[in-house]
Amino acid sequence: MLTSFFGKSKPINFVVFGAVIFLGYVFGALVRVENALGFSQLLVNLFFIGWSVFAIFLLDFIVRKNDLTYKNTYTVLLFTCFLITLPVIFLNRDILLANVFLLMAFRRLVSLSSEKNTERKILDASLWITVAALFYFWSLMFFVLLFFSILQKPETNHRLFIIPFIGFMAVFILAVSFHLLVDDSFLWIAEWIPTISLDFSAYNNIKILLPAAIMATFLIWSLPFRLLKIASLSKKEKPNAILLLITLAVCMAIALFSPEKTGAELFFIIAPLSVIVTNYIENVQEARFKEGLLWLVVLVPIVLLFI
Repeated sequence: MLTSFFGKSKPINFVVFGAVIFLGYVFGALVRVENALGFSQLLVNLFFIGWSVFAIFLLDFIVRKNDLTYKNTYTVLLFTCFLITLPVIFLNRDILLANVFLLMAFRRLVSLSSEKNTERKILDASLWITVAALFYFWSLMFFVLLFFSILQKPETNHRLFIIPFIGFMAVFILAVSFHLLVDDSFLWIAEWIPTISLDFSAYNNIKILLPAAIMATFLIWSLPFRLLKIASLSKKEKPNAILLLITLAVCMAIALFSPEKTGAELFFIIAPLSVIVTNYIENVQEARFKEGLLWLVVLVPIVLLFI
């Protein structure tokens, strides 16, 4: 049933995803926020619900535009379910903001396989990465992906490697100017660079440990398939497939470097993981097994709601 419903990209699917995110935000975040129905708080919450819904549309656009999966909505289904499985993400708004900006940067990175508007795409990606870093410093690690994408191009020159630094400095100078006008201080720069925490005590909570364990299981199950599949991909498909794997590795490093381990940092991994798991599901021949995987993803957030 789930495979047939989400196996095609239809408008009704996104209505369902939007409704699920709305309910996940209400039951996962609003119940934990004081004065959540106050006018100002209500506007803020509505904005972040809309921001989360925008993320699923953006991810779907990236996947379809660059043929990262077949024409289905499995990726968005996985992304939505993983997101509401960890409602703590909704409470960490910096991570919510940073992730969508990184998705915007990733959209430009995967499109670099085309030879059109290369310099503009590199500049756009560097701008979005730096904006994301204003909310979550370790987002700067996405520059690794940007330089890798530049190296992957058949025709690379020194100018392309200079553009990311221009994009970074443009946003950084604007941020410095803003803080000088508002705070009359440079102290924010010292606060911007966080310490790295390796305290995973928050994962002792079943509501964080279970989703993390399920995502790890999906990753361990599907990653070997993806690695073996790369060799058989066409010359056109291979660069983005490799980029996706490196994106997952960088996102795992970003989550690991989080200054505070609350479970929200796993949001960085969800988008690339969803694409990789979708690639695996698409190639599963056994219909019952495929259906069972999707039901597992759908039922976990419902079960966690009652724990």
